[in-house]
Amino acid sequence: MLKIVTKAPTKHCYLDPAPTSLVKRLVLLLAEILAKIRNASFHEVIFPANLKEADVRPRLKKPTLDLDDVNSFRLISNLSFLSKVIERIAAARLSVHIESQQLLPSRQSAYRAHHSTETAIISVHDKTVRTIDAGDMCAVVLLDLSAAFDTVDHSTLLSVLSRRFGVANTGARHTSANECRHTT
Repeated sequence: MLKIVTKAPTKHCYLDPAPTSLVKRLVLLLAEILAKIRNASFHEVIFPANLKEADVRPRLKKPTLDLDDVNSFRLISNLSFLSKVIERIAAARLSVHIESQQLLPSRQSAYRAHHSTETAIISVHDKTVRTIDAGDMCAVVLLDLSAAFDTVDHSTLLSVLSRRFGVANTGARHTSANECRHTT
């Protein structure tokens, strides 16, 4: 946890009770308290309601877009520092589990350490060259799934996490996206 806190960006959200820079400087003094909050959240399988609050602001997608068109903007949610720390710890734990159990396809590059777009490109290039050298035809289909995460059905996601990755629902109530409170 100390590593995650110290390496986190020093961005500040008005929802934070103290400036992020101060929390980072005092992390050794606050470590026990932060650990208790994290452990309680993981043990109870509940993310504290006050950490679900976000400062939501519209940001222009591209400078050339029409300022009068609402579709020219994307909403940016600024979460509290503690919320982001707990999220990063959960993500790190899940990543360790996924990697140790080899639960991802060997060719998947996204969200993996030591994998990148270059890794994926080299793999596709290698497969294409081998196919052409063998005298076979080759086709590549590319999809942009960047907006797909905004439309994920939470019950389907929880089902996949349980079935494929061994992440269990311990019976705790899961808050839907609609129940999260946003402030502007």
